[in-house]
Amino acid sequence: MNARKLVLVFALLGLALCTTTTAATGTPGVTAKSITIGGTFPFSGPASLYAGIGAGAAAYYQYVNDHGGVNGRKIDYIALDDGYNPAQTVQLTHRLVEQERVFAVVGSLGTEPNLATRPYLNEQKVPQILVATGASVWGTEYKRYPWTIGWQPNYIAEGYIYGRFIVDKVPQAKIGILFQNDAYGHDYIDGLKSGLGVQQRKIVAQEGYEVTASDVASQVAKLKASGANTFFVAATPTFAVQAVALAYKLGWHPTIFMNSVAATNTLMGLAAKSSSPDAVDGMISVRYWMDPSEPKFAKAGSIDLYKSVLAKYAPKANPNDAFNAYGMAQAWTFVYALKQAGKNPTRAGLMKALLHMDTKDNPFLLPGMRLFTTPSDHFPLNQAVLIRYRDGSFRPFGHLLTYPRAKR
Repeated sequence: MNARKLVLVFALLGLALCTTTTAATGTPGVTAKSITIGGTFPFSGPASLYAGIGAGAAAYYQYVNDHGGVNGRKIDYIALDDGYNPAQTVQLTHRLVEQERVFAVVGSLGTEPNLATRPYLNEQKVPQILVATGASVWGTEYKRYPWTIGWQPNYIAEGYIYGRFIVDKVPQAKIGILFQNDAYGHDYIDGLKSGLGVQQRKIVAQEGYEVTASDVASQVAKLKASGANTFFVAATPTFAVQAVALAYKLGWHPTIFMNSVAATNTLMGLAAKSSSPDAVDGMISVRYWMDPSEPKFAKAGSIDLYKSVLAKYAPKANPNDAFNAYGMAQAWTFVYALKQAGKNPTRAGLMKALLHMDTKDNPFLLPGMRLFTTPSDHFPLNQAVLIRYRDGSFRPFGHLLTYPRAKR
């Protein structure tokens, strides 16, 4: 069964159960034997290269179920395709809450899609948790939206790291920025500027694109014409791959800084294949979860666990796709919090557990990575390591960095 079919199986199972999910406990989505959760992912559309996140999570939940579930309950997971379209996300999220009666919305992908559903989910007091986006607002606006929490390191902090690195190591930089023209892209720019500090003049050009665009050819051409010798890409996978390949084909060979959500060996391998290996050689990014194609990014035994889970529950999935590992890391975090929520979980109890995390046990994160939250600190992850692309793969250099927390 491939990853797409696996997701559909979970969706159909959720539909069959939706009429009984509150019968045993009074808590939506919870029965004596099951907990129903859901999320939205771009299994199609401009961000479909992220599809592995939903598929990886689905595989891990099935693995957990086959090993006894959580506190005696199986996890029924409904993953729906929103095509990275916020309007579709809103419709599907209403379906998850009002028809499927999910206990929580877990891991949904995308900054704009999650922003579109955040008011509704918080009004309904439905946990919107471990969202697959590093927008800083998931941590900074928790007082206004107490039922929402992120997971990955935030984009402002990541951009700050690149800015500091450029100041320290690339003194002659003239920076051209390609960014997705929404909150996702603007967070990265804000972070980069913060890291550059008084040297923001190094930014010589900025070009945005809309998620509905077919390509970013004109933007890349304008950035090359600006005289930039440093290229900062804040884009989703399809456009990130395009940008790198286009730059090389235009004869532009800048130092490239790639946002982490597009910096995987698989994606940059695609960029190299469509242009040249030289197009990606020397590219710099950061990483916080393991890349299954690079064993150096893994804790002892983690690659074997990942591969065995994927082989059994999503056998047609690409084991080298790092987004499958991302999905497992995210799902592991939910399972961890659900265990801490106790034998009779409530939505409020789940949020309390998520705000009292302190563990380094997640097998799919980098060695040393700590999941940590408090009632006043809603940023679960704030560490990463710098990586550089050489000879066909990203490799770490330097030590594990701790990001500055986004300002509240």
